[in-house]
Amino acid sequence: MGLFVLQSVNGLTSGMLYGLAALGLSMVYKSLGYLNFAHADTVMLGAIVYCYMIKVLSIPFYFSFFITLTLVMCYGIIIEKLFFFRLRHATAITFMLFSMSLSTVVKNLATIIYGPDITGLDVKLTTAKFTVNNISISFNNLIIFAIALVFLVVLTLFFNRTKFGLAILLACEDVSTASTMGVNVVSTRTATFAISAVLGCIAGMLIGPIFSISVELGTTLIFKAFIAAVIGGLGNFVGAVAGGLIVGLTESLSTAYISSTYKDLIVYGFGILTLAFFPLGIFKRKSVSKH
Repeated sequence: MGLFVLQSVNGLTSGMLYGLAALGLSMVYKSLGYLNFAHADTVMLGAIVYCYMIKVLSIPFYFSFFITLTLVMCYGIIIEKLFFFRLRHATAITFMLFSMSLSTVVKNLATIIYGPDITGLDVKLTTAKFTVNNISISFNNLIIFAIALVFLVVLTLFFNRTKFGLAILLACEDVSTASTMGVNVVSTRTATFAISAVLGCIAGMLIGPIFSISVELGTTLIFKAFIAAVIGGLGNFVGAVAGGLIVGLTESLSTAYISSTYKDLIVYGFGILTLAFFPLGIFKRKSVSKH
């Protein structure tokens, strides 16, 4: 029982972070109808910049958190204004190839600046623990889960209770209708990339104390986030988070009860089966129009 509780806590924590990253993917997909593979860079940059500020600049982790969040959000806005805005009428394959190429360039630049080394980030939000059947379980992961949940709630309130949030959702659903109703589609598109970058950054920063940090972190996490988005249904915001929790729990419990050797095989196999039998995801959603 103790092992099950421990692995469930770990799975829910990593799953929530996969869900946040998947939500960022789904937002851009729902807005444009294309997958943004460069989304992996926001995860990687979030983790690396956060780690650098804490370990090198000795800035307290809570200040570093919001500074990093602001920097990566600005990065998301800049790449949309400089590059992705020019691809608004491009084909899906052009958008995909460009985002993959951009991701490769950013990752190589990060390798040059940060280096190929793998480091750890020992940020303990609490030392408190509780015990289940003689197995000690830290509250640290529960706090990380709670922080991610708070950001998710804030984002939900933003989308459902603010005029600009509703405008973003409307623009994601139907650009033509949004334009007819006076919504500034250009601004909502920029906001979509900014929010997507913020979600990836949060996932990267919070997963830093759990996973090792390197320039490959974003690629590793984004593949799991993609599986989460597929399970939940691409473009389905609630489904993205639910899919993340499913992936996290599957990964964690298979590690404990089967073998860590097969955890990725099981997760990706689940993703393949979902695509084969539920191409729109487990959760039904309306089809997304490409713009």
